[in-house]
Amino acid sequence: MDQFDKFLNNNAWRFPKGYPDLNNEQDILLLELLVSKILGEEIILEKALEWGDLSSASRKYSRLGIIDDRIKKGEPFKLENGSEEVLTYFDKDYSDLFTNQKIEDIRKIGGSSINTFPFFKDSQGNNIGFKQISKTKELGGAGGNKAQTSERQERSLIDLINSVEGTKTIISEDKSKIEGVVRAEKVEESSAAGTEPYSDVKLIMTDGSELLISAKGPSAPTLGSGGIAGIKLLTKGGTNPEILDFVGDFYNNAYAYYKDVVDREGLEGQNLYKNKLVPDVSIKVPEEIISTILKGTPEMGGPVSYYYIGEMKVDGEPEGQTIKIFNGSFIPIDKFIKDKAGKLYAHVRKRDGDLFFTQATQNLNDKTIPVIFSKKADGSGGAQSRFGIIDKIRGVEIS
Repeated sequence: MDQFDKFLNNNAWRFPKGYPDLNNEQDILLLELLVSKILGEEIILEKALEWGDLSSASRKYSRLGIIDDRIKKGEPFKLENGSEEVLTYFDKDYSDLFTNQKIEDIRKIGGSSINTFPFFKDSQGNNIGFKQISKTKELGGAGGNKAQTSERQERSLIDLINSVEGTKTIISEDKSKIEGVVRAEKVEESSAAGTEPYSDVKLIMTDGSELLISAKGPSAPTLGSGGIAGIKLLTKGGTNPEILDFVGDFYNNAYAYYKDVVDREGLEGQNLYKNKLVPDVSIKVPEEIISTILKGTPEMGGPVSYYYIGEMKVDGEPEGQTIKIFNGSFIPIDKFIKDKAGKLYAHVRKRDGDLFFTQATQNLNDKTIPVIFSKKADGSGGAQSRFGIIDKIRGVEIS
């Protein structure tokens, strides 16, 4: 019995609202399955592109570079009116903003109407905004290829390093050197918690050792932690109790902050998706736990030896046995930790989609902490709050 037959037999194909909600990812996937089965060919339904698809998480920033690449190459975009059009920038200066992922500059230009702001124009000179572009696979649509999106930077870096045979030296943009590199490999294996590995690339050295690299974009990258799943690994078996206490206290304080907002504004039981009265919250990370969080552990795919910070499209060239990188730098983990001391903030951010404030709790290595937001008002359907760490305040800072 295939997946389609199971849907028909157990009535799981029935949509919760009685009709497919095109703002609900599960409804879209089910509708695609049903239509594809009926027509005998794969059908993928794409929603309109939105600013949140490009900016709401650090791994989405690479899609700005994908847009820029397509414009520079003259490759057509699929539009919501059913046509395909080669686009250009409304203002040629916008190319720099997209190439270098200048999130705040783009947000400032687009303002409150950023989804319809004319960043582009078609071949007839018509203004085009994000909402007029279809969210295809490479821009985060259903079935998107990670090699085309979030992994583009890592694979580009690996290809450059492996373009030189034998032992090589890497000189990055900041003039730092890594000598004795034999080859680079993608870190593919999952961590023990089933999360993405802490590192993205590993350098195999002449003595057989490995240097693990965490690759990030230049715009406020998410740094360390691995979310709540990563914190579970960091604090498993009673290790790093100070990190467990920090995260537990932060979640309790965040819950208290949101409860006050919900009670004061009369938002109990309401869907809070895109509600501006309910911001993300942040708190400064104590310096004494930064090192452990940023390095990670073997169970998490660490410890990290270097952070690579650079553009999604790696620009460099080999010169003999030396590889020069022009738009990214390998920063030793100890230097990175020293530079970030007192500058890192943990945050609880809201996920996209239905969002309800809940009294439900979750277990974090025998410590009970709030879920805070869930997909349903009764706390079921999965957590809609996500833990992360970046080098800026996200939303509002709480104590």
